[in-house]
Amino acid sequence: MSLRFAEPAFDPALESVTLFVSASIPNPERWDGPFDSLEITDAVVSLARVFLTAGARIVTAAHPTIAPLLLYVAAELPEDHPSRILTYQSRLFEDVLPRETERFRSEGIGEFVWTEAAAGERPEPGSWDASLEIMRRQMLSESAPSAAAFIGGMDGIDDEFALFTELRPGAPTYPLGRPGGAARGLAERTESALRGELLESSVYPGVWRRVLANLRADLGI
Repeated sequence: MSLRFAEPAFDPALESVTLFVSASIPNPERWDGPFDSLEITDAVVSLARVFLTAGARIVTAAHPTIAPLLLYVAAELPEDHPSRILTYQSRLFEDVLPRETERFRSEGIGEFVWTEAAAGERPEPGSWDASLEIMRRQMLSESAPSAAAFIGGMDGIDDEFALFTELRPGAPTYPLGRPGGAARGLAERTESALRGELLESSVYPGVWRRVLANLRADLGI
């Protein structure tokens, strides 16, 4: 029997809150650790529904396996509810933007920001590091996230965690362990009041509701 959770009510006070979401479904050709694609998908969709319904904004990179999920949830919101998705992507990937992401962008779901590509790079592993660094620094500097969540992923998860803690020192981080990927290692190393739930729980709507409550308490909202 599936569990159903009532989403939190919209709170105008949360419109000032931005959550950075760092997530991806690992590529098994480049990641040999455990992960569950369906669990990652469930966790991302649950997070979006909890935070967007409550009124918070989400900022993320336009990862081809994650951005369409977040934008899909934003498209479900009532017309009078702000979309509240801010998506960044390097122009290095302009010609390979997934069709689903392009469709949401063209329909005005959320806000899409392009960043400059590094000279000489290509949209393929081993030839995109400088362009991703430019994109990530601009994204985290401009959006000034209040907190960050990490789900699944590969080496980029660790890179974004390190950059987030550099640019937003002291801001809360919420790495999710159960779906696996690089975020599992972060969850094992991170100490917080919610560590046990973040590390082991698979009831993701409940986890994100408690994360939201923890963040509200941390921010005094």
